[in-house]
Amino acid sequence: MKVLKLSAMILMLATMVACLPDNDSDYEKIVERDNRLLRDYLDRNGINAIENPLGFFYQKVETNDIGNQIVNNDVIGIYYEIRTTDGQLIDSYFDENKRPRLYKHNDGGLVPRVINFASGIAKEGETLMIYSPSYLAYQQYSFEQLIVENSNLVIKVKYAQVFDNDEVKAMEQEVIEDYLTDNELEDFEITDNGIFIKIIGEGDGEKTAASGDIVAFEFELKQLGEDTAISKTNNNSPITARVGEQGNLDFLNQVLKGLKAEQEIEVYVPSHLAFGGSTQVFPFAIRRDLFLRGALGISARPYEPIHFKAKIKEVR
Repeated sequence: MKVLKLSAMILMLATMVACLPDNDSDYEKIVERDNRLLRDYLDRNGINAIENPLGFFYQKVETNDIGNQIVNNDVIGIYYEIRTTDGQLIDSYFDENKRPRLYKHNDGGLVPRVINFASGIAKEGETLMIYSPSYLAYQQYSFEQLIVENSNLVIKVKYAQVFDNDEVKAMEQEVIEDYLTDNELEDFEITDNGIFIKIIGEGDGEKTAASGDIVAFEFELKQLGEDTAISKTNNNSPITARVGEQGNLDFLNQVLKGLKAEQEIEVYVPSHLAFGGSTQVFPFAIRRDLFLRGALGISARPYEPIHFKAKIKEVR
């Protein structure tokens, strides 16, 4: 059997290394080309925007003088629309009746990174128009018909709210509760730290999993409400984990305790007990592709609950 390695080391920062040019000279040419094309676009459309030293331009179209300035390591909820300068829509999420999408304002916090860079010049509640060269966006990355390599972007972003850790936890608990109610899912118990768990079956034998025991299990892990698995075992090929091992995801050490062989568990887990605040990616559609290319450390989205199902095969 394979050994489960759910280590914090997999929380690598997102990079676009695979998409970067081969040498400094090529990169300088890209910068020069993008800057020229972006300035031409602004001039041609009569757009009076402020130039940021990093290379993007911006306008504040909605200000909030009393809003808190966004600072490093803030968790920010935003609404946004991303288009190319040719007008092609890449992604839109601007329905403020929905919960905002979250990311952490730090190095590697977001793709396209220009949205993250612009966070530092915004206050909570402000809306910016951002005009970005490709080298601050998707660079040479392309994806089907959605993203064409070397595309300069026009992005509208509302930096709607800054969340503290307790607010993120409360929002995720509400997301899970709403999901269970909407789908008429019952018999889940909630732990003190916000895990929703259902245990199925009486189990086999007297051995129950405790700290230090090795548990073999089959599993499937998904983002809440989605059909495609983030990760799962192959048929009849369980993995093993030692209960309490530091490298395990936090929730795993908790939900495996007390289980017996042949029991099944289904759990809904808030992100702080799973993959945490990993790099955010817009649009969501390209996340798995970046993961498969090695440009992302994990496939799970940040600040969203996960759905985990497992069948215990052995406890020893």
